[in-house]
Amino acid sequence: MKSKVIFINYSKYPFLISPQKYFEEKYGYSLSFLDIIRVHTTENVKRRVIERIVGAIKGRIPDPKDVSDDEEILSFYISLLILGGINDKWLTTRYGVYEAKRIRKHLEREKPEVIEAIGKILGLNIRFLGLNGAYKIPYDIRRGRIIYAYLPFKVSIYDYLKSIRLHTDPSWKLSNQIVNEGYIYLSQQRVSRFIEEIISQKIVELVKPVNIDDLPEELKGLLEEINSIYQEKRKEHVKEAIKFSLREKFEELKSLEIIEPEAFPPCIKTLYQEALNGKHLSHHARFALASFLLNIGLDVDSVVNVFRKLPDFNENIARYQVEHLAGLRGSRKKYKPYNCNTMRTLGLCVSECNVKNPLVFYYKEVLKKMSKS
Repeated sequence: MKSKVIFINYSKYPFLISPQKYFEEKYGYSLSFLDIIRVHTTENVKRRVIERIVGAIKGRIPDPKDVSDDEEILSFYISLLILGGINDKWLTTRYGVYEAKRIRKHLEREKPEVIEAIGKILGLNIRFLGLNGAYKIPYDIRRGRIIYAYLPFKVSIYDYLKSIRLHTDPSWKLSNQIVNEGYIYLSQQRVSRFIEEIISQKIVELVKPVNIDDLPEELKGLLEEINSIYQEKRKEHVKEAIKFSLREKFEELKSLEIIEPEAFPPCIKTLYQEALNGKHLSHHARFALASFLLNIGLDVDSVVNVFRKLPDFNENIARYQVEHLAGLRGSRKKYKPYNCNTMRTLGLCVSECNVKNPLVFYYKEVLKKMSKS
């Protein structure tokens, strides 16, 4: 019995095929990547490369318009080459995050068989079970009839655990999943979110450092243009970070005996350092850090600037959320940081401090320091 042929639109998922293989399969000739660049790099391709990388810097990569499949695929790989030339970890990570977010929208609308095939190419054990084989969960009763939710995908536990960043969210923890015989059962929306994380990691891995002198002449000008835009944006970030530097704010307030960074509990020190280093933080990690900083006296501007280096930082969203936590929006309730039991449940606790709340640890340490001085 012949197996069903699954058609994958590689312009939606360019990371699944090398440009050499794509052009060879489509046109029947074999060229090196550099030759493909020389032959097929149009103004449309260059425009799309700029659109992709600058979009990632701004926080959203738009879908292509008036771009052929060839141009879309080539622009993806040239983008990776340009990123390798700029060789900035923060930018590469941010590009991976936002390219994967864009791709996820396609996955959520994709045919289930295609999702299964994409998973296979990515080396993931994902299976589509169909409605008859889907895991059914009763969630309501209407007019005497049980209404079921269907989970038509299953992912091996081994592969599921590869999406490390997701598991800081309680809803993604293994203990909160439907597990049967070594598999996790997911809806199409959830499996798309899972694959998004894997894609983001893969894109980052595809970017390799590139010596600018080794780039084809066709791309050197493009790299300079994009790097110039990027450096301007980075200057803005650095300027703001210096202006509202949390470290400077600490030194200023220490003289008033209000804020002592050395007194931070281990969990908050870890989250704070990860934020400054531009590491991706979960929603709960951001809540814990922001609410703590607000409660020890930092203003909204200073707290917002702690998160500036995060790969998915968005000024408007971050400010709105911090103002909400500070009690300046919504219910006007100022939020307290999670207590230690909650921090442990969320996987954010890194040390046993024998206190009930990070604020208690902080105030005890401040009092100790004040008594010594």
